[in-house]
Amino acid sequence: MDRAINQKALLKPRRAIPMAAAGVLFVVGSFGALNEAWGYGLLLVATVALLLGIGTFAIFLLSRQFDSASLSSTYKGLLVFGGWFYILGVSALSGYFVFETLHGRMELRWVLFGPVVLACVIVLDVGLYRLLIKKNLPTLQRFGQLISRSDSDPGRMRQVLVDDVILHRSLFDVSAFRWFKHTLIFWGFSIMFAVEIVAVFVREGLPAFGADDIWEDLSHPLRMAFDFAYDFTGLMVLIGCVLALLWRLKVQGTAEQKFSDTPTAAFLFFVVVSGFLLEGARIAAEDGVTANAASFVGVLFAGLFEIGSDTYDRIHTPLWYIHVFGSCAFIAYVPVKRLVHSCATPMGRLMNSQTGLLAKKKEAVLRGMLISKVPD
Repeated sequence: MDRAINQKALLKPRRAIPMAAAGVLFVVGSFGALNEAWGYGLLLVATVALLLGIGTFAIFLLSRQFDSASLSSTYKGLLVFGGWFYILGVSALSGYFVFETLHGRMELRWVLFGPVVLACVIVLDVGLYRLLIKKNLPTLQRFGQLISRSDSDPGRMRQVLVDDVILHRSLFDVSAFRWFKHTLIFWGFSIMFAVEIVAVFVREGLPAFGADDIWEDLSHPLRMAFDFAYDFTGLMVLIGCVLALLWRLKVQGTAEQKFSDTPTAAFLFFVVVSGFLLEGARIAAEDGVTANAASFVGVLFAGLFEIGSDTYDRIHTPLWYIHVFGSCAFIAYVPVKRLVHSCATPMGRLMNSQTGLLAKKKEAVLRGMLISKVPD
């Protein structure tokens, strides 16, 4: 029954038309009628729409400003629009890369990378949807009519957002050491992820639109800024993972052991170290310590390798596969293990801060229980 309902929902024009458009873009791109600028352009529009949608939703949630109905329809429309354009952009790029591959213009590593990263992103998107949205849909459908902006407490929500989501003060009150390692990993990884999204547009998107490829110029200020950001956030994650693994050894066999997440810390440690090794090998091969001064951690790792291209030629390809496919696997790993609680826990804390809404929910549950006990 549920499958039949889902299939019927997919046939609705608002879903069928964008899906058909995505299919057309993929096919047209596969025949070489689209260049990569189409894909990056659509993804840029999607990113802007999603950011505006999130911003509008934040105004709706964290303030009493503006008309509630207008804000609600605006953020929902922007998020849906951005989501569909994200799918269109991925479809257009996929078609373009299929065409390039069939004509022998893609290296083997990029031929393998495309399907792998696409599959991992799909696993991430579907996993987060099931855990954060689908899992909570029954509750939302049952008590959604009780959720009213007029009954919310935006001041309290803003306070919880700062204290528990951004600063993690509740964890600091429990243990300053746990707060420190968690903050290093959480914010290091989050900022690195945001930097990578921007870097994709600078590294790939701008040249696709005909702009100068500044990524090849190691002395360009923007390229140096990205190099520093990558190394700084990577170092944050690396230190956080080392502290997490050491803390796991310390609490072995104690009640605190349940708060550790050794597989995630070890996995992330492996990905970050392999990335620094890859960067260090490149710097050593180029004898480019001075030119890569912004990559300060990579410069340190470069000391592990002999100067010159011989070593780099031998180890670059294996290291590249290890790091890149390890990173892809970590993307798919996010919704599988406890790491997803980094998203779910803040949402729970924000909802629990709304005592008025929770009281209405409790009242509705009690009313339903009383009605069910009333004899016919």
